[in-house]
This record gives sequence, C-alpha cells and structure tokens, in this order.
Amino acid sequence: MKGFDEIQQLWQGQAPDPNVSFEAMLMRIKGNRSALARKLFWQSIAVGIGVVILLWMCVAVDFSTWTTYLALVIMIGCICYYFVNQLSDYRAISNSHHLLSKPQDYINYLKVFQQRRNRFNTRSYTVYEICIAIAFALYGVEMYFALPLWTFVGAIVFIIFWFLICHFVFMKQYIHNENARIEEMIENLARIKNQFTEK
Repeated sequence: MKGFDEIQQLWQGQAPDPNVSFEAMLMRIKGNRSALARKLFWQSIAVGIGVVILLWMCVAVDFSTWTTYLALVIMIGCICYYFVNQLSDYRAISNSHHLLSKPQDYINYLKVFQQRRNRFNTRSYTVYEICIAIAFALYGVEMYFALPLWTFVGAIVFIIFWFLICHFVFMKQYIHNENARIEEMIENLARIKNQFTEK
C-alpha cells in the first residue's frame, strides 16, 4: 500500500485528463498483473503435479514395453521444460511491480515479456506438442498390445482430436486472452506516460 501511495503522490502534481482516473488505471494495471501472475503460478503448480505423477508411474507401474518408458522420459522432459518456463515467467511478471513509477520502462518491459511469451506459446509450444505426440505414439505400442483393436483405434482418434482441439482452439484462445491482458496494461501505462509528457 505504501508503494501505491508514493505513486499517487508522484502523479498528483500532473495535470489529470478528466476522462482518466490514475487510481482506476493503477488498480487495473495491478489487477491485470496479479491475474497474469496468478494464472502462471497455478499452471506451474499443475505442471509440477503432472511431473510427480509421471515419475511415480515410472517407479510404481510395470510396463511391458521399453517404448513406454521412453515415452515417459520424453513427457517428463517436456513437462519439466514447460514448468521451468512458466515458473520463470511467473517470477518475471510478479516481480515487476517496482516499475510502476516508471511508465515507459514498464511499457518496454511488458513488450519484451509479451514477445517472449508469444515465442513460448507458438514456436516452443509447437515443439512441445510434437514431442508429446511422439511420446503418445511410443506409448501407443503398449496400448496396441494391451487393448482390444476398436478400443485402441478409439483411443488414437480421441488423442488426435484432443491435439487438434488444443492447438487450434484452446491455445489460440489462451494466447489471445494473455495478449489482451498485457495490451491493456501497456495501454494504461501509455496513457499515464502521455500525461507526464504533456505536462
């Protein structure tokens, strides 16, 4: 709260835009930053739980083919990579509050953060999907011997459908929502910066 009061005092000497409330903009920026950090935090927790479950499966479940163990290793590697990136981005956005008193610095920081997230959510995510698909294909060898033919075919069709839905629907919506949140923060900071320069 002290930081919020200091920023308010810093801006009190500025000529305010009658249509813009500094307090409202600050609260929106902080709210968007907190929501983004919270989302990344819970995703990191979920991914961490996934790694623990896969490690447990490696130890506790006796699979009949070596391809399943290779599939688990690939999945664990992919999920660990995803976990490290999500945790890194969570720390980056949650520790950016000190930049609130420097709107242009914060705008530049958010633009770099947005570019990094877009690279991760597009190129890196595509490689991640390919590796997970390879892991599922390797696990398919085990499923082929363990399941009746029609169950196996149904599982393969379901997995392909799930990949397509994730890639073309969920991920596009995820990227859009994340970019919209960051863009709103950038726009609010730009309005604040413009009021500084107009003075």
